[in-house]
Parts: sequence; structure tokens; C-alpha cells
Amino acid sequence: MATVYIAPTAQGSADGTSAANAYAYSSLDSAESDAQDGGTILFTDGTYTIASATWDPAVTTITYKSLNKHGAILTSSGAITLRLGANNSARYVNFQDFKITGAIDLMSQSNVTMSGVEQIDSISHVPQYASFYKFSGQWTITDSVIVKDFSGNGNIGFNASSTLTRCSFLIKCASVGSTGVQGGRPILNNSIIMSDNSSAINDNVINPSTCSHSCFFQMHSNDSSGGTNNVFADPQFVDSANGDLRLRPASPCIGAGTSS
Repeated sequence: MATVYIAPTAQGSADGTSAANAYAYSSLDSAESDAQDGGTILFTDGTYTIASATWDPAVTTITYKSLNKHGAILTSSGAITLRLGANNSARYVNFQDFKITGAIDLMSQSNVTMSGVEQIDSISHVPQYASFYKFSGQWTITDSVIVKDFSGNGNIGFNASSTLTRCSFLIKCASVGSTGVQGGRPILNNSIIMSDNSSAINDNVINPSTCSHSCFFQMHSNDSSGGTNNVFADPQFVDSANGDLRLRPASPCIGAGTSS
């Protein structure tokens, strides 16, 4: 295994051995080959404009990580889907500390562990696929804030064995339809899933197998019933006006004895 460095454009000798000599992002395939099984691709600070792509190395385990937390920014010029790993549940991808803007849907083709990711869409879009959906793998997501802005049907799904811990998800969608905000029976720990659509989140479309100190929250002003898991109280974000959707310690979603 090896650690290989990537930059938006080639740096120095571009042999990938250090941040000063990072491969260009266009050479990601070469970086993956150099990293080998168990290796790490470190993305140096800067903005990476990606097209619809599969990060699909021929290895069992690989880590993609921002060298400095949120210093590597993934963006796109349109709505694209970034698929992580090969279509094989025996392979593992670690995806850490990126900031994501634009309209990028993430799809797992392996078992994906995602941590420290901040994604706030800057482009309203119709999804190509369900964000955070899977082929044969699963999602394990921790310490991440996700804001998805769909111009059509909100469409987000999790494999039944996926786990969300200390996460905030906001799904903005004009309509729900048959695809909806949905997916299996994920495990929710100290997390909140919310939507601005009164029909987007309820027991019929997300039915967690475990819901520990977590809640679903409808932000629709006319919603008076929703699903049985709704918490009709201020979830107490740190600074929602500026996109900081972390929960305050006094939040009803994480308060002692609160499991909704």
C-alpha cells in the first residue's frame, strides 16, 4: 500500500509522492494504481471539477481523503453521479473530509464509509439516481452534514444495513412521487433527517430498524400530522442561517431520554 497525492492540476514532478509533487486529478487512475490495496489518495486543497465518474480501483480497500478537512472541494458543472468503488460488496471505500458543492449525487458500488463530509448543493437539480443509494454495498456515514436541493422528486435511499451517526440531512424537493425520500431500514444514531416537503419523510418511506436519539423533522409550515416519527419542535441547529446544521446539545433529537 502507498499514500499518493492528487491536486486539481499537476504539481512539481507530478509523481504523486508529496503534496508538492501531486498528480493532476486527471491522473486519478494512475494514483489509484500506485496506491494499491489498502492505500490512500490524499486530495490537496483546491477545487476539483468532476464529470460523471466511477472511482473504481482494482483493489479491495482504498481511502479517498481531503488532506486538510474541507480543503478539497468537489464540484461539477451540471448534475452528475459519483460512484464509489466497484460493484462488489466485498470491496471497501473510505471517503473522508471533503466539501461538496454543485449537484453531485453519490452512489456506493461497494461498502462505503463516509465521514466528515459537508455537502450543500449550489445547483438545484433533478437527480440522476438516488443519492447515497447502493448497488451491492452499504453506507456507513458519520459526522456529516448533507443538504440536497432537488428541483423535482426528492430521491434519497439507503441500503437496509446502512448506518447514520451524528449526521444532519436536509432534503429539499418540489414533489415526492413514487421514488420519494426512501430506503430500507437504516440505523440512525444521534441524527436528524428533515425535509421542506410535508410528504417526503414518514414511516412509509423511511423505516429505520433502530432510531436512537434521532428524529425526522418536517419543515413544511402546514404539516400537522406527517409520519409517526416526526418531532414538532425546534431541532436547535448551531447556525442554520449559515448552513451549520449540527445539533446543539439541548436539541430534542439528542437530549437525554429522547428517542423519537
